[in-house]
Amino acid sequence: MNISCSSDIKASIYKRELVQVILNLINNSKDAISNNNIENGHIDIEVSKEDNWILLKVSDNGGGISNESIGKIFEPYFTTKGVSSGTGLGLYISKTIIETHFNGAIKAYNIDGGACFEIKIPKA
Repeated sequence: MNISCSSDIKASIYKRELVQVILNLINNSKDAISNNNIENGHIDIEVSKEDNWILLKVSDNGGGISNESIGKIFEPYFTTKGVSSGTGLGLYISKTIIETHFNGAIKAYNIDGGACFEIKIPKA
Protein backbone atom coordinates (compact mmCIF):
# COMPACT_ATOMS: atom_id res chain seq x y z
CA MET A 1 0.00 0.00 0.00
CA ASN A 2 1.26 3.45 -0.91
CA ILE A 3 0.06 6.55 0.94
CA SER A 4 0.72 10.09 -0.26
CA CYS A 5 -0.50 13.05 1.76
CA SER A 6 0.35 16.73 2.09
CA SER A 7 1.05 17.65 5.71
CA ASP A 8 -0.86 20.93 5.70
CA ILE A 9 -4.36 19.61 4.96
CA LYS A 10 -7.15 20.38 7.45
CA ALA A 11 -10.85 19.58 7.38
CA SER A 12 -13.71 19.65 9.88
CA ILE A 13 -14.87 16.04 9.84
CA TYR A 14 -16.03 13.18 11.99
CA LYS A 15 -12.82 11.15 12.21
CA ARG A 16 -14.43 7.76 12.89
CA GLU A 17 -16.80 8.12 9.97
CA LEU A 18 -13.98 8.98 7.56
CA VAL A 19 -12.01 6.00 8.86
CA GLN A 20 -15.08 3.81 8.21
CA VAL A 21 -15.27 5.04 4.60
CA ILE A 22 -11.54 4.55 3.96
CA LEU A 23 -11.54 1.06 5.50
CA ASN A 24 -14.53 0.10 3.36
CA LEU A 25 -12.74 1.24 0.21
CA ILE A 26 -9.52 -0.56 1.20
CA ASN A 27 -11.42 -3.77 1.98
CA ASN A 28 -13.23 -3.60 -1.37
CA SER A 29 -9.89 -3.11 -3.14
CA LYS A 30 -8.36 -6.00 -1.21
CA ASP A 31 -11.29 -8.24 -2.15
CA ALA A 32 -11.04 -7.27 -5.85
CA ILE A 33 -7.31 -8.00 -5.89
CA SER A 34 -7.84 -11.35 -4.16
CA ASN A 35 -10.91 -12.42 -6.19
CA ASN A 36 -9.16 -11.59 -9.47
CA ASN A 37 -5.96 -13.39 -8.41
CA ILE A 38 -3.80 -10.32 -8.98
CA GLU A 39 -0.26 -11.40 -8.17
CA ASN A 40 1.27 -7.98 -7.44
CA GLY A 41 -1.76 -6.21 -6.07
CA HIS A 42 -1.46 -2.70 -4.79
CA ILE A 43 -3.66 -0.07 -3.21
CA ASP A 44 -2.76 3.61 -3.37
CA ILE A 45 -4.15 6.36 -1.16
CA GLU A 46 -3.54 9.97 -2.15
CA VAL A 47 -4.67 13.07 -0.28
CA SER A 48 -4.27 16.49 -1.88
CA LYS A 49 -5.84 19.95 -2.10
CA GLU A 50 -7.73 21.44 -5.02
CA ASP A 51 -9.18 24.93 -4.64
CA ASN A 52 -11.50 24.76 -1.62
CA TRP A 53 -11.57 20.96 -1.56
CA ILE A 54 -9.59 18.12 -0.07
CA LEU A 55 -9.30 15.23 -2.51
CA LEU A 56 -8.86 11.71 -1.23
CA LYS A 57 -8.29 8.98 -3.81
CA VAL A 58 -8.19 5.25 -3.14
CA SER A 59 -7.12 3.29 -6.20
CA ASP A 60 -6.09 -0.28 -6.90
CA ASN A 61 -5.10 -2.69 -9.65
CA GLY A 62 -7.87 -5.17 -8.86
CA GLY A 63 -9.39 -5.32 -12.34
CA GLY A 64 -11.83 -2.42 -12.19
CA ILE A 65 -15.61 -2.25 -12.02
CA SER A 66 -17.74 -3.71 -14.80
CA ASN A 67 -19.72 -1.35 -17.02
CA GLU A 68 -22.93 -3.05 -15.84
CA SER A 69 -22.10 -2.40 -12.17
CA ILE A 70 -20.41 1.00 -12.06
CA GLY A 71 -23.66 2.96 -12.19
CA LYS A 72 -25.20 0.90 -9.38
CA ILE A 73 -22.40 0.49 -6.83
CA PHE A 74 -23.64 3.25 -4.51
CA GLU A 75 -27.20 1.88 -4.41
CA PRO A 76 -28.33 0.15 -1.20
CA TYR A 77 -28.08 -3.66 -1.24
CA PHE A 78 -26.19 -3.76 -4.55
CA THR A 79 -23.27 -6.17 -4.34
CA THR A 80 -21.04 -8.00 -6.76
CA LYS A 81 -19.70 -10.26 -4.00
CA GLY A 82 -22.67 -12.57 -3.63
CA VAL A 83 -25.04 -12.97 -0.70
CA SER A 84 -22.56 -14.81 1.53
CA SER A 85 -19.77 -12.22 1.18
CA GLY A 86 -21.40 -8.81 1.20
CA THR A 87 -24.52 -6.93 2.20
CA GLY A 88 -24.32 -4.27 -0.50
CA LEU A 89 -24.40 -1.51 2.11
CA GLY A 90 -20.73 -0.50 2.39
CA LEU A 91 -20.55 1.90 -0.54
CA TYR A 92 -24.08 3.15 0.09
CA ILE A 93 -23.17 4.04 3.69
CA SER A 94 -19.88 5.55 2.55
CA LYS A 95 -21.69 7.78 0.06
CA THR A 96 -24.21 8.82 2.72
CA ILE A 97 -21.43 9.73 5.16
CA ILE A 98 -19.49 11.75 2.59
CA GLU A 99 -22.50 13.61 1.20
CA THR A 100 -24.60 14.09 4.33
CA HIS A 101 -22.07 14.45 7.13
CA PHE A 102 -19.19 16.07 5.23
CA ASN A 103 -21.07 18.01 2.51
CA GLY A 104 -18.78 16.30 0.03
CA ALA A 105 -18.97 14.00 -2.96
CA ILE A 106 -17.74 10.54 -3.88
CA LYS A 107 -17.41 8.99 -7.31
CA ALA A 108 -15.90 5.86 -8.80
CA TYR A 109 -14.24 5.28 -12.14
CA ASN A 110 -11.97 2.78 -13.77
CA ILE A 111 -8.28 3.37 -14.28
CA ASP A 112 -5.70 1.26 -16.08
CA GLY A 113 -6.09 -2.20 -14.54
CA GLY A 114 -8.25 -1.16 -11.62
CA ALA A 115 -10.66 1.23 -9.97
CA CYS A 116 -10.38 4.61 -8.30
CA PHE A 117 -12.69 6.11 -5.70
CA GLU A 118 -12.39 9.88 -5.41
CA ILE A 119 -13.75 11.74 -2.41
CA LYS A 120 -14.08 15.54 -2.24
CA ILE A 121 -14.49 17.19 1.16
CA PRO A 122 -14.63 20.95 1.78
CA LYS A 123 -11.50 22.38 3.42
CA ALA A 124 -11.78 23.63 7.01
